[in-house]
Formats: sequence, C-alpha cells, structure tokens
Amino acid sequence: MGREEQEIQELDKAKSTKEKDKDSKKSGKEIFAKYFSKSATTIIIAVIVIAVIAVVLMNIFKKEEPVKEVITVSTLEKIVEVSDLSTFKVVYNGVACAEDKYYVSYEATVDAGIDFEKIEINVDNEMKKVTINLPEAEILDTYVDIASLDYIFIDKKANTDTVSEEAFKLCKYDVKHESENQDAIIDLANQNAQNVVIALVKPFVDQVDPDYEIVVE
Repeated sequence: MGREEQEIQELDKAKSTKEKDKDSKKSGKEIFAKYFSKSATTIIIAVIVIAVIAVVLMNIFKKEEPVKEVITVSTLEKIVEVSDLSTFKVVYNGVACAEDKYYVSYEATVDAGIDFEKIEINVDNEMKKVTINLPEAEILDTYVDIASLDYIFIDKKANTDTVSEEAFKLCKYDVKHESENQDAIIDLANQNAQNVVIALVKPFVDQVDPDYEIVVE
C-alpha cells in the first residue's frame, strides 16, 4: 500500500471517530433534555398538589368569625329566673297575748323577698340601656322556734297539755302581722333584691357590651 492510500485511510478513520463522538454527544444531550423535562414536570405537579392541600387545610382549620351575642329580654329573664327568693332574713323576738289567759314570748326567723317571676325587663339596644322593674318585697315565710316559747300565765287554768300547740299558732300569726308592718324589713329586702338582680345580670351584660347601662327600679 502506497503512502498516499495510507493517508486517505487515516483521514477516513479520523472522520469516522469524530462523527461517532458527535453522535455520542448528541445522544447525551437528548437524554439530559428528556430527563430534565420529566423532572421539571414532576416538580410543577408537586408544587400544585402542595398548594391544593394547603388551601384545603386552611379551609378546614380556618376559624369562623364568632357570632356576636346580643342582649335580649328573653336571655336576661332566664338569668333572673329564680322564682321566690329570700333577699333578707332577720331573727325576730316577740311577745304574743292570748287574751286574758297568758303572754308568750318567742323567737322567730322572718324571710322577706320578691317574686322573681314578676320582674319586668326592657332592653333598648339603640340607647344601650337595660331597665329592670322589680315588684315590691313581701314577707315570704316565718319560722317560729317552738322550743323558745316562754309563758306568763294570767289564768293558771290555761296551762294545759294543749297550750303549746295553741301558743305556737298564735306566735306564727303574731310574727307575720308584726313583720309585715315593719318598714325596715321590707326596705332592706327591696335593697337586697336590687343588689341580687344586678349581681346576676351585670356579668353577662358587661361580657357582651360593657357600654350598656343597667337601671333597676
């Protein structure tokens, strides 16, 4: 083989090697581009999924706006729904007279208060005012301590086995009559009733809106 032919073969061989390298590089670029494209798609999908999950979780755990409570007559009526309530208790010492038979001293307890079912409530939301009208206090009950009865007999014949039963009824009547005519007892019961109603209503009203005025009449 001549020198010229040998040079032609070497040129062909070099050209063939160069083309293979070129094809190899091209193939590598295509593989990288294909891989990169798949990776980018995966990342985009992942981001979308995360965003959707975040929105769903926000909706699930989103705190609802609390409904503002309103002061109403019905709500306040339920708060003060206590029926009869003793607002003043006093120990009373009295003396009853059984005509010309005997005198009997006794110790009793007097309960005075109001009927809470008769309370009238008015709410003016524009003026932010709660008006509460209370009924007049009255004597709710009396308790005579039968062991405290002590007698002074005018007629010794009245000292019989049944005198205690008779004297007990007399004392109960006497303490009720006397206490109903004691203005101080009723006045104190009225004042205490006002204090009790305010103590029941004010915490609720202040919690809803402390700007409301409470008037008890």
